[in-house]
This record gives sequence, structure tokens and C-alpha cells, in this order.
Amino acid sequence: MGLISVFGIGILIIIMILIKKQSLIEIVGNHLIVKKLSEKQWFHHKWKSGLFLFVLNAVLFLLAVGLIFLSGLFMIPYLHILIILAATLTSIYLWIAMRVSVQRPKKDQLVMGLVGSSFYVILFLIFLYLLMILEPATPEHDTFMAAIGLMLGMVVSFVAWMTCFFITAFQKK
Repeated sequence: MGLISVFGIGILIIIMILIKKQSLIEIVGNHLIVKKLSEKQWFHHKWKSGLFLFVLNAVLFLLAVGLIFLSGLFMIPYLHILIILAATLTSIYLWIAMRVSVQRPKKDQLVMGLVGSSFYVILFLIFLYLLMILEPATPEHDTFMAAIGLMLGMVVSFVAWMTCFFITAFQKK
């Protein structure tokens, strides 16, 4: 199975998760993280909770990237795919937990979702900038694989933004 097939299957799974968002929200509803977040007074403020979501997204992204680079040191095949899957599921679980922990008005929920998911918009813009300035270091240096990696990074960051935003910003359906 090629990289594009795995990539396409991943995007289809994310679309299915977005379609079944309400049933996932009901499952996560009473977990420990939800209770702890709902007890925190600062989390009831839309800007503070949005900033918390932004930092959470950054930490999860950096942790996942670090584990993927660390997995390159081991000779275990497909370990990086398991790390990517675990990071994706953890992110979705935490986004749903943040979504259900406090009932906010639509506007406040939208602000929290926009602020929190903007990490992935910034990441997308960084990948776009790196793609625009991509030049070979030497005449023999082919930048094709670097361009493919940056484009895949742009797609992943866009899908992560869309998923985070739709899960955290919108009420029921």
C-alpha cells in the first residue's frame, strides 16, 4: 500500500469522525479530563480556553514529531504510522473533551475554536512559505522529495485545522 493510499484512508477516517461527532461527544462526556476542565474557572473564559487549546495543539504536534523522529532510530517497521495514528486519536479525544467540558454560547465556542485551531493555520502558512522559497542547495540537489513532504505537511495541517475547528467550535450538528 502506497503513501497516498494511507494518506487517503486517513482523510476518509477523519471525515467519518466528523460525521459521527455527536456520538463521540456522548461517549467522552463524563471522563476525568472533562470533569477536571469543567472545574477550572479560567477554562470558562473563551480566550483563555482558546489559548489553552492552541498550546495543547502545539505540544501534541511537537510531541508527535519528536516521537516520529525518535522512531527513526529504531528498526521497527511501521512504528511511525502507529505514532501518527495514536497522535491523531489523542488529539481528537482531547478536542472532544474540551468541547464538552463547558457549555458556552455559540459565539464564545466559535472564538475558542478559532483561537485554538489557529495553530494549524500558522503551521500551514509556514509549510507554504517553505515551499515557496524551496531551492536546491547545489545543482545536483533535487528538491522534488522536499516539495512533496511540504505539500503533504500542508494537507495534514489543513485537515487538522478543519477537524479541530469543527469539533471545538460548533454545537450539535
